[in-house]
Amino acid sequence: MKPMKTGIGDVDRMIQQVLTEAANRFGAAAVERIAASKLAAFEPDTFADARQRPTWVHTPGLRAQPWWTREQCGRLTEMIVAFEESFAKIRSEILNLDTSAATVPYDHLSVDPEAIRGWKNLFFIGDYKPNDDLLAKVPSLKAIVDRFKVEQLDRFELFLSMLEPGTHIPAHFGGGNAKLTLHMPLVIPEGDCALRVDDETRRWKEGEMAIFDDTFDHEAWNRTGQRRAVILLKGYHPDLTVEEIGVLEMFTPLHLQVYRQFLKQKEAARAKA
Repeated sequence: MKPMKTGIGDVDRMIQQVLTEAANRFGAAAVERIAASKLAAFEPDTFADARQRPTWVHTPGLRAQPWWTREQCGRLTEMIVAFEESFAKIRSEILNLDTSAATVPYDHLSVDPEAIRGWKNLFFIGDYKPNDDLLAKVPSLKAIVDRFKVEQLDRFELFLSMLEPGTHIPAHFGGGNAKLTLHMPLVIPEGDCALRVDDETRRWKEGEMAIFDDTFDHEAWNRTGQRRAVILLKGYHPDLTVEEIGVLEMFTPLHLQVYRQFLKQKEAARAKA
């Protein structure tokens, strides 16, 4: 088995170390698919679906489809239902929040920050770090976060995602296919406000979770006079076993370190251009 690599000696040694520790903890079978992943920024790869192009890491053997239903989401379905059943309470609590601290733009490998100044985000969890003070102001959301473990509700990021009037997030590809992206629509203005994934465009429906694979080409826009608001969260791909998710979680510190360094290099190159 040829493990994923970056060509950076120290990083590749750390990858091998994590793989060895993960095999000891979860077994060789749990490590096999994760070890076969490719870091798209460092080594070429081919995909089962040519429309799918992750910008950071591709994990083989996972179903590739642009849109998902909650019934297709396996262990994620219970979490999705919990969000939908708590919609009214969560919406009411979030509408009372002060959103003036929302950050802009959102770090992204494939979107120019200047193009998304109207995309504003307020993080309840960011880079695996919960904002306890903010979560305490949205107890219905905090109850869901406390209820579900990482195999059902990813802890990398969970945030209020707002599109100001006239904002267009241009077409781009997400970082990795090991997680699905979920939008819990809170406020969707009437008019031209929609999300396109691959070749299908859909309007968000308040209270109904939108689930998609962001490693397919996608874009979003709000061409209305009001703000659009959704909760954006991630969930591990339902084809992964709980043990494989454990392996991926062991890679979290290393992925964050290398990803942030890569973003800094990209920003420095952009500044010189």
